[in-house]
Amino acid sequence: MDRIVRAARRREEEEAAMAATLGLMMFHKTERDFFHRLVRDLGQEPAAMRWVMALWLWLETAGHHDFIRRVAALPGPVVLRFVDEAVACLARLPRRRAQQQQLAAAAEADGDTAVRLLPCTNALLVEPIDGVSYFDAHRDEIMEGVGTLYKNVCRIVFDDAAVFLHENVRASFQLGGSTPKMLTTAASSPVRIAPIPPPPPPARLNPMASPWFPVQQHNPLPEDYRSLFITFSRGYPIKQEDIMAFLNSAYGPCVESVMVEKAAPGQLPVYGRVVLRSAAMIPVVLDGQQTAKFLINGRHLWARIYVPSSKPANYA
Repeated sequence: MDRIVRAARRREEEEAAMAATLGLMMFHKTERDFFHRLVRDLGQEPAAMRWVMALWLWLETAGHHDFIRRVAALPGPVVLRFVDEAVACLARLPRRRAQQQQLAAAAEADGDTAVRLLPCTNALLVEPIDGVSYFDAHRDEIMEGVGTLYKNVCRIVFDDAAVFLHENVRASFQLGGSTPKMLTTAASSPVRIAPIPPPPPPARLNPMASPWFPVQQHNPLPEDYRSLFITFSRGYPIKQEDIMAFLNSAYGPCVESVMVEKAAPGQLPVYGRVVLRSAAMIPVVLDGQQTAKFLINGRHLWARIYVPSSKPANYA
């Protein structure tokens, strides 16, 4: 009798653990889908990407909400810029030798000055940080948070065996049979399942343009945090409407306004400012670089992240 009771109790514990795992995976469906994109579509190493996802989850717990969802909405080449920056940050944190080896090859990107400044990551943070040196100054605190998320979330949610289990349970449920006991247990477990809305359809004004996904912000950032500083070749300015039309055609309806220098009489403007609808579009337009160069109606335009100045600019 005792053997039967112990076996029943063990089975209940296994079912409860399985239900908790399924609940956790359903809660993190967006993160799982993005992880699979990183590995399958963008060719990244799964072991390293678990740590990258742990770092991004930590950023969200630190107040930078929807960070992963916003990165996931970006084109592949820009996403890889975010990955390079995440790996550079992780290289500053203390880890066991085996964990360091998982990121050793990718951490070579830390030698790139542009990566160390974290231009892409900072574009999505509520308050920018001082590059990878921030992780040097707070390494123990950050590693504790990142390590906890890696252990309790990423090793479970991004585990191939767990994914296989989830897919099979979902398939059996969709075939029309009775609800599996594991799902019934999950429904009554303390794990809260957050509803995940479907992603908005991409807007495409130009069939050759990259897809643009509007990033919803309940409280839009001030213009200074979602602006680009632009310059023209001297004597060859570009009209505001032409700049807006070009960027909206290339990246979707991402531009809120364009301002151009109010030049003195007899002079031509040489600089301006583009205000984007979302800070998330900054690394997209700049292609993850510090500066970008465009050719609009035969004239050159240079763009970089806007840095507010104590001296007010004179715009028309």
